[in-house]
Amino acid sequence: MTNSTLYFKLARSEEKAGNECAALLFYLSSFCESFNSSAKDYPYGTVAKIRMLQNRLSLPDQFLFDLMHSYGPLSDAECQELLSASIYGNITSVNAILAASTNMD
Repeated sequence: MTNSTLYFKLARSEEKAGNECAALLFYLSSFCESFNSSAKDYPYGTVAKIRMLQNRLSLPDQFLFDLMHSYGPLSDAECQELLSASIYGNITSVNAILAASTNMD
């Protein structure tokens, strides 16, 4: 089981318990970790959960991006850019960000 899967399960548990803020943080961790771990599956479900909680909590995009932190090869800024592109469905930008980050290694 990957870390992104574990974060997602923790997020769902928090969400079911009514702890939306904690759930959002775990979903953000799951999202970034899915790219840090080079998972082959794009985290569509995670993006949907993040957006739903963002709307429910009435959080502006910038506040949401400021909550994003990376503990892997990607920087915080790259994870923030990936989240922004994902929220707006810009898969071309997601691929460009990932390609640029792998070219830097």
